[in-house]
Amino acid sequence: MSGKVSATFGTRKILTMVQQQNADRDLLLMQANATEDRYMLLDLTGEPTVFSSPVTYDVLLAKGTEDWHGMTSFIFVDLPTEEQKVFASKFSGFRHDYDRPDGLKHFCILRETKNDAGFVIVTNWHRDSEYAVWLRSESFKPFAKYINSDYDYHESRYTFVRSLKS
Repeated sequence: MSGKVSATFGTRKILTMVQQQNADRDLLLMQANATEDRYMLLDLTGEPTVFSSPVTYDVLLAKGTEDWHGMTSFIFVDLPTEEQKVFASKFSGFRHDYDRPDGLKHFCILRETKNDAGFVIVTNWHRDSEYAVWLRSESFKPFAKYINSDYDYHESRYTFVRSLKS
């Protein structure tokens, strides 16, 4: 994974058109699990984005085999400055003591480029059920603290639809 990731949102028709117009790039179309008509296009190239309204992230950590098929969870949190150091030490420990849970294909920590407080924990799984088990496991405990309204927590789950490169 490159050092930057960009995302944009819209209808399948419009995002597919953007994807086709930029076939030379690694753009992944994903569908929200919660609603049938919500889509996201991810640009994993690290190059300046082609999106007109992007949300851009810096990749702080990436582990595992980058395979976006299956279910991908995006856990969003906003962390005050003093908590960012604690969070960084937790994912630093995870980087060194990484014991991949069953079904986890890849894991990354992103930081929103235009919002120093905005972090995203991205995990990709073979199946939703494996993700549910991880949320209750020891390896999730370092991150469980952030799954509440104190940190403006919210989560979105997406399923891979297509890439012109795969």
